[in-house]
Amino acid sequence: MKHLSVFLIAAILLASFGFCVWAAPNEAVDPTQPFETGFVTSGDASLEYARYGDPLKESLVLISGNKSDMHGMDGCLKYFTPFFSVLTVSNRATGNSTRGTGKLTFDVMADDLCAVLDALGVEKTHLLGFSDGGNLTLVFAVNHPDRVLSLVPMSANINPFGTKPIKQIGICSNYFWKCVNAARTHDPEAERLRDIQGLMVREPQLRFRDLKSINAPTLNIYGENDMMRRSHSRRITRSIPGAKELMMTGVGHGVDWEQALPAIYEFYHSELGIVNSELF
Repeated sequence: MKHLSVFLIAAILLASFGFCVWAAPNEAVDPTQPFETGFVTSGDASLEYARYGDPLKESLVLISGNKSDMHGMDGCLKYFTPFFSVLTVSNRATGNSTRGTGKLTFDVMADDLCAVLDALGVEKTHLLGFSDGGNLTLVFAVNHPDRVLSLVPMSANINPFGTKPIKQIGICSNYFWKCVNAARTHDPEAERLRDIQGLMVREPQLRFRDLKSINAPTLNIYGENDMMRRSHSRRITRSIPGAKELMMTGVGHGVDWEQALPAIYEFYHSELGIVNSELF
């Protein structure tokens, strides 16, 4: 009996240990929790980043819109972490990233993203961005085409003339008052907000012919009632070789994931073989 009791206790301990070993990975792989966070230096700026999902899978960079930091697209992490190692970055002057010196432009931010990829050992990546994040995906793909595996710009424009005039008037008016406040107060926060707003006034500075150099599979997404001119959005699609597009019906400057996600999954499946066709 004594030997039997020892055997039973040992069996229970081993079973418990086995359960813990099996359960721990499931608890660790939470798609909404990063497996790595940190900072990367680019020029004179320090850039905050986080990585989610499976570190062994191909990289996907999610880029949020104007004024948003790396958490701006946290709500859609669950859609992409099963298939990618997802990277989010706070651009200069957002989140815990520093402003640095010099003019704030998409070219500078594209170089910043390159610095982050280099530091993390990511040679090539997929890109998905909304609004100014979509603009950055296009600038990055033009400036660094050899680093891009695929491209999904959402509600993007390649220059300020792509915005509807009535919307651009409001953007410029807002920028004017931010300039006045920054000049009056000399407050670093006011200057930061001025510079971020200024991106929508004078950036990006691409031409349609620049988009012809993009050689990665592309899905251009925009809303039927977007703040971008529809002719501008459609011309972006036509200017990128082989690009596809989705116009989300009844949608303004935002994302209806019920419409967008099946199209994105189908794009990743048909063009890249990444996701299962049952998802769409």
